Amino acid sequence: MRVKFIFLDFGGCIDAPGIHTRTLFWDAFRAELGLAAEERTRFQEAYSLADKRMMDSGEAKALGLREFNRHNARLIAKECGYPISDSEKAADRVTRLMDSYLVESREALIELKSLAPLALISNFTGNLPVILEEFSLSELFESVTESFYAGAAKPDLKIFRQALSTTSFAPEDCLYIGDNPVNDIAPAKALGMKAVLIHPPGQRRECGADAYVETLRELARWVQSA
Repeated sequence: MRVKFIFLDFGGCIDAPGIHTRTLFWDAFRAELGLAAEERTRFQEAYSLADKRMMDSGEAKALGLREFNRHNARLIAKECGYPISDSEKAADRVTRLMDSYLVESREALIELKSLAPLALISNFTGNLPVILEEFSLSELFESVTESFYAGAAKPDLKIFRQALSTTSFAPEDCLYIGDNPVNDIAPAKALGMKAVLIHPPGQRRECGADAYVETLRELARWVQSA
């Protein structure tokens, strides 16, 4: 059956194909602060606390990508006792990577949009529209369903149903692509959507997805052949 509508995740899909933002931050903090591998658990806990705080408070709603990443890094630094200046340098490393990924993703999204309308379903902190405008991505999407405004977060089926309600297509006609088997693939499949997992090269994880890709351009080729 032909794919008639494509939903995408943002984090780990468009800003860094197949790579969770937490991983980008960990790699950058290790490089700037020389963190030992044993520090990873504490770092991840601090990252999750920072993410939850921004989700709950709305304090990041007006932030573009660079300041958003720096704000995130400062929250992590305060929780872990890291130097603020080095943490901001780590955030800037993440931003430079995301800048390059987003430029590449925009070209791939234009190709995908020629095949089917696009929309976003994303767990984000209220500033996704700001970042989309910053990178000239807004015009590529029919709708943006962001957890901060939707009142539900993936893997809750409510956010997927809310996104589906913005289209005239049945779930069976729609595809969702994300990088997380639990948050992305399982709920999309539960609603009858096609689901594609995007993953880093050589790190495919079997999870019942309809397809596995490493890039958005690879997704475009799969959609054309579906």
